[in-house]
Amino acid sequence: DDFGLAQARMLGYWDPACPVRPDRDDVKATAYVRDGATLIALASWAPEPVDVRLHIDWPALGLAPCQLPAPAVDNFQDAAAFHPGAAIPVAPGRGWLLRVP
Repeated sequence: DDFGLAQARMLGYWDPACPVRPDRDDVKATAYVRDGATLIALASWAPEPVDVRLHIDWPALGLAPCQLPAPAVDNFQDAAAFHPGAAIPVAPGRGWLLRVP
């Protein structure tokens, strides 16, 4: 709620204009884009733990490459941060919410 999803433009994993693409077909990414901020929702359909790298079209987001923080969300995820281009571990049937910047 503190991100302001209601004011964001959703670009789903199915949308060719989505500026975030995982390097695996069994992990999907949806971007919620606002001026100066983006929330990336990752979800894995892989049957085993996987490492995924994101290909991000930073200019399309209006952002410079930066760290990908995952804020703590009760009963969903612990806080973490990932470097652009680094592998992000994703458990089966799980995902991440990454808030940029």
